Amino acid sequence: MTVKVLRIELRRTTAIVQVDIDLRRYTVIECSNLHFCKNFGILNRGCPAYCEIIVAAKDYVSGRRKPKACIAELEEDIIKVWESISNRPSPR
Repeated sequence: MTVKVLRIELRRTTAIVQVDIDLRRYTVIECSNLHFCKNFGILNRGCPAYCEIIVAAKDYVSGRRKPKACIAELEEDIIKVWESISNRPSPR
């Protein structure tokens, strides 16, 4: 099982996506556009296949064309730190 975690930046959207290359599964961990998609009913079972973030991730992993986004692969150490920060209770 080969898994990559990508940080994808578009003009107005930034997302962290986990990609299982063998199974071709894309899981959006964090997205700056998530509230918009929820409010307009775009999300049913996750991000749709036509989402710019998902398309950029597919382009990067498959190599079929150059992605239209700035993509960086995150290392495991960064992911563990990010998860520990995101699981903390928010200060009030």
